[in-house]
Amino acid sequence: MSNALNKNSVVIVADSPIINPKEIRSYPNLSVNYSVYLNTLLYSNWLEIFSDFKEQVEIYTLLNERDMEYIPKYFLPDGSHTITYNEPQLTSLSEYFLKKPLPINAKSLVLFYNSIGLRINDILRIFNLIQTEEPSIVIGKSVDEKIILACSNGLDGELMNPILTSERKYDQYLSSITSKDIFIHTLDGFLSIDNFEDIKKLYIELSKKESLSYCSQKMHENFNDLFIEYKELLNV
Repeated sequence: MSNALNKNSVVIVADSPIINPKEIRSYPNLSVNYSVYLNTLLYSNWLEIFSDFKEQVEIYTLLNERDMEYIPKYFLPDGSHTITYNEPQLTSLSEYFLKKPLPINAKSLVLFYNSIGLRINDILRIFNLIQTEEPSIVIGKSVDEKIILACSNGLDGELMNPILTSERKYDQYLSSITSKDIFIHTLDGFLSIDNFEDIKKLYIELSKKESLSYCSQKMHENFNDLFIEYKELLNV
């Protein structure tokens, strides 16, 4: 038990329904079913990456309760902690973790499911950048300046909740925390999948050999099922 108390935490966030076909926001040009499929692939890719870290991190999945009856049987890994919320759109991160406290003195990495591009080395670097002696946060952002992850000591609501209220827009987020005396480390170059242009970028990125460092061969094959269906649109 004492070992678990020292583990860092990883929170994979779906800030709205992503699996329930009646509730999700479909991606432009994608059918509802393929939008659900893409969401499950993006979320599953994170779960697969962190499965290699399960001895060192506690994994939390934060999902909309409207998704729960639609979740595939083997979607959530053994040993992960699932927390649900019931409003249509998530508005606070910290309040849900007051009900299920994170490990004491642990670093917390919060990341949004609809993103990709984080390698094992990046994860280690992020945790190493957070120092216990000084207030600090690591922000990971997409090529379009959208926040895909944040890491800090514990789960400070004053640092984490503005990510949602600023709609994950990096500049807006920085403006909302200017009063705090804190070191901000920024990493960029990740992808946030929000529209069809992002799906095109994903298609291009996954065609590169180096993408195997953040998306396994098996996951590539699953993404290819989607890309084949929309090949004509993706090649425009």
